[in-house]
Amino acid sequence: MRSQKIIKISGGGIAGLTAAIKLKKSGLQPIIFEKESTIGHNRNGDYEGLENWIFSKPMDTFFNQVGFNFKNLSSYPIFNFMIHSKTISPINISNKTPFFYMVKRGSNSQDLDTQLYNQCNDIGVKFKFERKGPKSSQIIATGTKKAAAYINGVNFKTDLKNQVHLLLGNEFAPKGYAYLIILNGQGTLATAFKKQKSNNNNNILQNCIDYFQTIGVKINSGNHFGSRGSFSLPFGSFRQPYRIGEAGGYQDYLFGFGIRMSMMSGLASALSILGKKEEASLLMKNLNKKRRLSFLNRILYERLNDSNLSSFAMKLSKVDNPLSILSNAYKWNFKNLNRWIELKSQDEVHFT
Repeated sequence: MRSQKIIKISGGGIAGLTAAIKLKKSGLQPIIFEKESTIGHNRNGDYEGLENWIFSKPMDTFFNQVGFNFKNLSSYPIFNFMIHSKTISPINISNKTPFFYMVKRGSNSQDLDTQLYNQCNDIGVKFKFERKGPKSSQIIATGTKKAAAYINGVNFKTDLKNQVHLLLGNEFAPKGYAYLIILNGQGTLATAFKKQKSNNNNNILQNCIDYFQTIGVKINSGNHFGSRGSFSLPFGSFRQPYRIGEAGGYQDYLFGFGIRMSMMSGLASALSILGKKEEASLLMKNLNKKRRLSFLNRILYERLNDSNLSSFAMKLSKVDNPLSILSNAYKWNFKNLNRWIELKSQDEVHFT
């Protein structure tokens, strides 16, 4: 009877794929309903990062836990990057272990979304394309409908060598950051910023392009893209229909490195359906701690001016293990717990 149990999943994003592969490997029959014609259709071929500071498990161990083979995914470890602002000279930040692994998002063969889909498809996960998930879906993984932050960017081809840059400052990304990633002839320049009524989004991206032009990094014309994100922090009982990924607010509110959070929420939903309530509860407890801390970090980050951001960059450049500074910001210790309690009652923190 168990092998005949069908689990309906609305949305074929990373969280939905993670839930599906766990359920299938455990003997159930997940069906993913995806409104687009392919997995990764709404992605742009841009680069994103799999961080190494929010969660401590090595990347291959983590992917094995959630059901995927990391060795079969195209990724690029990033050990160093440059930080820029208008108040300081460019600073190189290096670490002995990777800060993150860069992956491409989209529907092409070398993109993360497609490669995860292939691993699901290979073991028999069923997909219903160009169909919205039914109301009876046990898992909702359809993304966010609210918008508090935006990303504007451009993907372009280039003959420049591989490099990664972080650009800080209100002129380039109000209450956010801009980044330039060049890998194997493919470039992505994007600005991620908090919603601002007074700013012209196109001007912000153009400011970033102009800055890199002045330091000798030419941004060729390419395909422009945009997306949005939410900073709401939903909490409540984790029960059917399980809202996972961005649909449930499982993301990093500080820098947007939310792929691992999203996948963990998918794993938790599968474990709960499989009757492994205690294991799912422990996973969610850890995940919610990380979400709270990322939200706290977002509030603190928004209070920094351009000078403060430059000072933080200088601090990172002077330590032997800058990755540890980022990791400490996501540890549920006494210092961070007190910060959470103090800020929880303030008007800046909105719960849905």
